[in-house]
Amino acid sequence: MDAPRSFGYSNQWSNPLFSTYGSPLAESMTAWLYGDRQSNPYADSPAEWPRTGRIAFIDRAISFSLPNSTAVTTTTNLGGGKNILVFSRAYAIATTTPFATPGSSVITPVPNDLGNYVSVQIKRQDGFIEQETAPVNNNYGVAGRPFIRPAPEFWLGTQLREFTATNTSTISLSLTLVFQIALLDTGR
Repeated sequence: MDAPRSFGYSNQWSNPLFSTYGSPLAESMTAWLYGDRQSNPYADSPAEWPRTGRIAFIDRAISFSLPNSTAVTTTTNLGGGKNILVFSRAYAIATTTPFATPGSSVITPVPNDLGNYVSVQIKRQDGFIEQETAPVNNNYGVAGRPFIRPAPEFWLGTQLREFTATNTSTISLSLTLVFQIALLDTGR
């Protein structure tokens, strides 16, 4: 979702944590989090923003147990109702069934190769498909190298997202999606 530039506020303060993104984007990121009425009691008072709460960076995980050739859907809100910024996304896949009997010559694929057999789709509550169904390798990084967009994604706190994971392999897998998010922590 593209973030509006000013949100109707004339406040030029931006959280110093966002300074590396440059002024316009840093101001938009600040306004997105601090201007959220769900998380900030001073949302309509930009002069109070520098003294209100702190930005918390959190890793949120969604786990799926995927029997062979099935799709599993879960609906959630990564920010718990608060506006968030998504900075990176990664995945981990593990097999939950053996590939072959002991002593066989079957080679066990590494988890990254299994990413070709698991597809993920993200659909917003309003029906807009944010991520088309595609192999998890295309839209997520792995633990040491997460997928990072040039600018964070602005996710509206009041909108649920439906995550659908599909296993197209002949073995059972477990999938974990990890999102590094930022939200305003005001103790609410």
